Amino acid sequence: MATRKRRFRKTSLWLLVMFLLGSGLMLVALTQNVAVTRLGKTATREMTTESVQRANQAAQGKTAPFNYAKTSQLNPLTVAGYGLQELTGNSQYGAVGQLRVPAVGLDLPIGVGVSNAVLVRGAGTLKADQRMGQGNYALAGHYMTAQRLLFSPLKGVRQGNSVYLTDKRQVYCYRVTRVRVVDRHRVDVIDEVPGKRLVTLVTCASAKRGEPKRLVVQGELQSVTRERV
Repeated sequence: MATRKRRFRKTSLWLLVMFLLGSGLMLVALTQNVAVTRLGKTATREMTTESVQRANQAAQGKTAPFNYAKTSQLNPLTVAGYGLQELTGNSQYGAVGQLRVPAVGLDLPIGVGVSNAVLVRGAGTLKADQRMGQGNYALAGHYMTAQRLLFSPLKGVRQGNSVYLTDKRQVYCYRVTRVRVVDRHRVDVIDEVPGKRLVTLVTCASAKRGEPKRLVVQGELQSVTRERV
């Protein structure tokens, strides 16, 4: 009987430890998701015509990391660090525009390059000196476990959906013409296409670490209108 009781206590203790560990991991994940969402919304809310112009000027002549294949996955410690920078006023981030895909609820700021300081908030440009409405405007973003976070909603994009870019002066409306999964080495998807004005959105095909495939959403420019104040 005593042996049975000891076994029961050990089993109960092990289950308690596993429960606490699981609860802790869930809490950490939820905290990270909330922080990422807040960083993105703050950047979007504070974006103005003047701030976009300053961010574009600051990016001129500077080399930003544009290789999405070399970006590292976000983790709670990294996200907390960027949140602390924001709170203490030490963030160097500046949005150069905004990306929206209403069909899947995606609404994110656009930063220059694909450093995690940029991608923790939203989309990042994949080429230097990109211009909305010109050439192949290419953006990358993180695919997260949380399906509504960052570029994860792109999984639900379909042909015919609208993609909007804005620099707070003009709104560029694109219609999605192609959604595909390609090998991560297919960098040609962001190349210029003669005679076409495109937007290309790139993210990992899943949240799996070391994911070898990329989800690519591409659309063609349909219209350019003035931003409503």
